[in-house]
Amino acid sequence: MKKGSIHMLIVALAGILVLVGLAMWITNLKANTYVETGELDWRFVPGTVLQLDPCYPSTNDWNATYLPLPGAIQLDKDVGCTSIILIDSDGDGDLDTMNVTLINVYPWYYNHIAFKVHNDGTIPLKIWRVVINSLEYYALNEQELEQGVELDLNEDGEPDVLIWWGNNFGAQLDPCWSADISFDITVLQTAPQGATLSFTISFDAIAWNEYYVP
Repeated sequence: MKKGSIHMLIVALAGILVLVGLAMWITNLKANTYVETGELDWRFVPGTVLQLDPCYPSTNDWNATYLPLPGAIQLDKDVGCTSIILIDSDGDGDLDTMNVTLINVYPWYYNHIAFKVHNDGTIPLKIWRVVINSLEYYALNEQELEQGVELDLNEDGEPDVLIWWGNNFGAQLDPCWSADISFDITVLQTAPQGATLSFTISFDAIAWNEYYVP
């Protein structure tokens, strides 16, 4: 084969490779233009909040008889109560924060609070972490499940309440699905007598395929 023919063959092959590569790039680019992003959104479900000792209607108090484990017996007196308000903290129309206020409570005062969260978005999500008064909990290990988590709500250096959390971290919620979550709370001996203690609860959710525990 003559040198000129070889040169023309090499040029032709190079051109074919460039065209094939360009075609593949265009195909990939075209495919990527069809990728659509979804909305990640959740909310507390109004009307699903249940508790042992609401302020209205008033009921008798419960005592943390089984400490250090959760559980209680009901007393024959009505001294304290718990107020729960759901708040839309960012003005987007979704109730995303729970405000819990323990009113006129005392050591060993106990309550169990249950509720539902709902996936309002368009993509599956997982509950990544719970935020209680700006404290972030990504998971509850076995020790915390057995002993609970102590919180200093009045910032006096002493724990005021003990919380056992229903372990729903990592639970996947598809769009329009809901999940039941609950927690137990006990007022500790180191809390002030007749105290009014407040805290807020919110969640951070993450796309189902991005979930991890730090």
